[in-house]
Amino acid sequence: MRFLDLTRWPTLLIFAFAGAVGATFALITVNLFSQAMASLGFLRKFGIEAINHGALWQVAELLAWGTASLVCWVAFKISEHALEERYRAWGRRQRLKHRRRQASIRKSDPTTDKAAS
Repeated sequence: MRFLDLTRWPTLLIFAFAGAVGATFALITVNLFSQAMASLGFLRKFGIEAINHGALWQVAELLAWGTASLVCWVAFKISEHALEERYRAWGRRQRLKHRRRQASIRKSDPTTDKAAS
């Protein structure tokens, strides 16, 4: 299960993973939409005969593709959240460094002591 813990992955690998599942989501979704429209047209045109020729099996395939698409979207959102958390942590560290640097400059600057008195 350590493999599934994205907090242990390098940032560039998470970014590449997010890109890969995002592209896969896009391809599956476009394919899913075109197949669903074709299946719906087939069912409307032939009715019960279409069901006898495997239209229900095709509906099951569409559900499977929809599930795969949903899994890709969730994986993308999880990796996006991991990257966002890393970015926010980096920003907090940068602000803290800046504040410490400013505080040390104020302490060492003799003009600030004279202006305060």
